[in-house]
Amino acid sequence: MEKIIICPEEVKRSILLKETTITPHKFLSITDFRNQYYFSYDENTIYYVMKKYSVPYRIAKEYLENLYFIEDKSYSNHKLQFLRDLKNDLIQENQIHFSSTFPEYIKNLSLEVSSYYDLEKYEEKALSYQVSVPDTTLDFPVYEFSSLEEEVHFVCVKIRELIKKNIPLSKIVLCNVSEDYYYTLDKLFSYYGIPIEIPYQNTIYSTTIFQEYLKTGEINLELNHPVIDKIKDILGDLISIEEDETKKEIIIEKAKHTYLPNKRYEEAVSITNIKTHPFQEDEYVYVLGFNQDSLPKIYQDTSYITDLDKKEVDLYDTEYLNEREKKVTAYLLSQIQNLTISYKLSSPFQKYYPSSMIGDYHLEVKREEVNDQEYSNLYNQIRLGEMLDTYYLYGEKDKHLEDYYSQYEDIYNTYDHTFTGINLDSFLEKLSYPLRLSYTSLNFYQECKFKYYLNSILKLGDYEDTFAATVGSLYHEILSLYKKDGFDLDYEWNKYLESKDLSLKDTVLLVRIRKDLEELLNVLQEQQAYTKFNQESYEKAISIKVRDDIAVEFIGFVDKIMYYQKVSDTYFSIVDYKTGKIDTNIEPMKYGLHMQLPIYLYLIEKSHIFDSPIFTGIYYQNILFSYPTWSKDLEKEKKDQYKLKGYSTENTDNLSLFDITYKESELIKSMKYSEEKGFDRYSKTLSDEMVYQLTKYTDKVIHEATDSILKGDFAINPKVYNKENISCKYCNFQDICYHDAGDITYLEKVEDFSFLGGEE
Repeated sequence: MEKIIICPEEVKRSILLKETTITPHKFLSITDFRNQYYFSYDENTIYYVMKKYSVPYRIAKEYLENLYFIEDKSYSNHKLQFLRDLKNDLIQENQIHFSSTFPEYIKNLSLEVSSYYDLEKYEEKALSYQVSVPDTTLDFPVYEFSSLEEEVHFVCVKIRELIKKNIPLSKIVLCNVSEDYYYTLDKLFSYYGIPIEIPYQNTIYSTTIFQEYLKTGEINLELNHPVIDKIKDILGDLISIEEDETKKEIIIEKAKHTYLPNKRYEEAVSITNIKTHPFQEDEYVYVLGFNQDSLPKIYQDTSYITDLDKKEVDLYDTEYLNEREKKVTAYLLSQIQNLTISYKLSSPFQKYYPSSMIGDYHLEVKREEVNDQEYSNLYNQIRLGEMLDTYYLYGEKDKHLEDYYSQYEDIYNTYDHTFTGINLDSFLEKLSYPLRLSYTSLNFYQECKFKYYLNSILKLGDYEDTFAATVGSLYHEILSLYKKDGFDLDYEWNKYLESKDLSLKDTVLLVRIRKDLEELLNVLQEQQAYTKFNQESYEKAISIKVRDDIAVEFIGFVDKIMYYQKVSDTYFSIVDYKTGKIDTNIEPMKYGLHMQLPIYLYLIEKSHIFDSPIFTGIYYQNILFSYPTWSKDLEKEKKDQYKLKGYSTENTDNLSLFDITYKESELIKSMKYSEEKGFDRYSKTLSDEMVYQLTKYTDKVIHEATDSILKGDFAINPKVYNKENISCKYCNFQDICYHDAGDITYLEKVEDFSFLGGEE
């Protein structure tokens, strides 16, 4: 006779592994059974309830989950009556789905229920089954520890002892492990060299890919990444729902309950559920957290359907559930052959009490002190440091201090700052894709690989919203808008600053800064008369794909691209706005440094935003700077400061299109040209060959840095260029790296472009 086995997935796998012949079994989880026996619903149902009853996702789900035991009859309780009306409404609107054959189909089958110990009364009725376990006596010791870390430490030592006896890690199981334990388990098990599979519930909601999808509503279908696949699955389930805020809420809630896979080992300690794991006689089981409210689980009368409501429906009240839970817990513990059970009295954030079952079953409590000095030198050194800290700071001497000190006396007050590397598989798995690099992040990496790691991977570099940053952003905003029709400086100025919390001093400074901005806008209008370039693009975002095998993009935001189109050719110059002092020397790009202008040139050439681009210049332009108010020729000095600073094409035909005054330039600083002598020695120019070599070298630097990042190369290697430490001068992470002289890379000053190859 065909049999249906109602069981959790773990039990199903265990049964199938034991089967030596093919048997006519069908397996269902209790959820699958319930959906077929009663009804099922989907995202369209949730959407319908949310819209019609104006409730959030969580409430809509709660309503639907409480419809299974609702019958088509009148209830005296208004809450139950509402649920009945809701169910009838959903039936009438075809929002819930019934199986017309399943209830009849199972009448002729054998039903077997396995490892479900928390069924509700209506589920038991449908299954013709009742959860029942025999009365049990317990006879095992329970280990008490003062802290959660001591409890985990005890388990680590016990497992190392099992490993010493050649017990496979796959035969070692932890149970009743809440998320409070995850960090300490991860830490101490790594100290003891014990692989463990911790079931972290990392949802896709917090990933960069999903957050960007929420902002743009778009996903990169070409990107091969598990988050993309899961987003597509969510959207596939919602394909028939119209686009609105309710659908967006459903997408968010589903993302919060869609998990990324955890790392799996061939051989590791596992964490499992005591109710669903089919324990074997040769397994060694550690039950942690045998504390009140944890084991057994305590039900409270706080559900949507309270004990008072339950009198009219097939649900058990909390008194029955708690009594059953205690009996089930005792029975399950009694079935484990190699059991070690423990509890803690505190964690860094909370105090705990022992489980009431200890008193109810008269269990022996052992207070075993863990003083292991055999299995983990690293953890022993950490413990010695803690003991010495307590001794020197508070005068309290641990009784084991002398034993530890005799073995590790030389390690206290020492620190090895060397970056020892990361787990590459884990790094690549958790990396947000596509990996995005920019001039800023590349410069961080070239200055010091560890600085990049802290800032761009661990994201420890918080943005500080200073007054200078506010003014810089304000200028960039105005300069991206000032040529638009209907531009109103007063409106845009006030709009930008209205949300800023400025001091009186800042407000006073803004008076002068506003005058300087007005003057800058006038200068830019005047400079327009010196060029034939009649089109401009502001704050242009450019992105190019760096690799095909792994999703890596290089992105840049160019402040201004000036260009002139002549038939199919586009003559262009790049302008990057700067506040303060400007260093136009790009020779340090030999070491991957000072590459902002070459990178913008590279992005223009590689992105194909112009069909046939012809280079005329790459420049910086001062938009805000300090100047002495006592200068005799202040206006001339300011006009000179506003000129473009950088590199121009040496092709005078092309340059004359960009700067009609190039012979005595009113637009480019230090630009002079005569037919007899050519360009003045202070004029910075590049041939077409040099432009090609710059682009080629920039591509090389970007690819080499990308390869190193993906190899997890984040060594501490600050640079000293031309006798100046350019890496650490403004670094926010100096109190983390503790670099010494041996870490520093010394770079000689670069005087020319011979390192590029080709023409100098």
